[in-house]
Amino acid sequence: MVLFTASELDVFSKIHEGHTTTDALSTVCNVQREPLRMVLEWCVADGTLTSDGTHYQNTPATTAYLVRGQPAYAANGLKYAQDLYPAWGGLTSLVRTGRPSIDPESILGDDTAKTRAFIYAMHERARGLGSILGVMVDFSGRRRLLDVGGGPGTYSIALVQKTPGLSSTVLDLPGVLEITKEIVDANGCADRVSTLPGNYLTTPFGTGYDATLLSGMMHREHEAECRLLLKKSFDAMGSGGLVVVSDVFFDDDRKNSPPFALSFALNMMLTSNHGSAHAKTEMSRWMTDTGFTGIDMRPLPPPNPHTLIIGHKPS
Repeated sequence: MVLFTASELDVFSKIHEGHTTTDALSTVCNVQREPLRMVLEWCVADGTLTSDGTHYQNTPATTAYLVRGQPAYAANGLKYAQDLYPAWGGLTSLVRTGRPSIDPESILGDDTAKTRAFIYAMHERARGLGSILGVMVDFSGRRRLLDVGGGPGTYSIALVQKTPGLSSTVLDLPGVLEITKEIVDANGCADRVSTLPGNYLTTPFGTGYDATLLSGMMHREHEAECRLLLKKSFDAMGSGGLVVVSDVFFDDDRKNSPPFALSFALNMMLTSNHGSAHAKTEMSRWMTDTGFTGIDMRPLPPPNPHTLIIGHKPS
């Protein structure tokens, strides 16, 4: 919460601008001096800031990720984590009732501010994966990608920038896509990344795609819905089509490792109606049952917790 508070007050940006003393920061942030001093000293003890006893300075990492306007600014991710703070306070209620402790729709369009924080947080988190997705999977020669539940469109942006001739369609809820368009435009990709508003469970995918990406959304669905999405992807592509499922997975059907997947599954239960995490073995089996062949699992480089599960529609 100390880090959340410092970020919400934009303390790191203010220090970057030259407001480096407690008095200066309390004035420019319009907050109380002594509680702020405690927050600043905590950040020094944590290594987020340095101090000579009078003036505070950002570390290089803090400047890179927590100063507004920097290319790698990632504090929207902290805002989303802050929004999750009360959700985890409802863990006992989840265990008793099996129902999420927050309204899942609040971050998917119903609450504009929370949706914006969520989508930009997902964009910031996805930039790392997006930077290597096109290296982990070869999309060369493919022309049309369907990015199912693509949220901010980060992966579509990265893939069209890397792959000559590739265009992408991001399918997601209307309230989400309003923010997606901002991100796509800001990255200069409006001519190659389009949007398709709808619910991926009920909206027709169409046909003529030669690649489908299902990233970071299968964990929100039960087995039946996952199988449905795989079947819709299969039918939307021509022969030789490529499907890529990217997610946080359990290692196998026992669903007790790795430890991060346990925390992730609980987080999804707290924030979505059907969320959890699936096993790599399950997803591979469902893809094979759908008709995909050559199933291949590719863990992303640590510390990224995602695994890519790749399949092909037979020629």
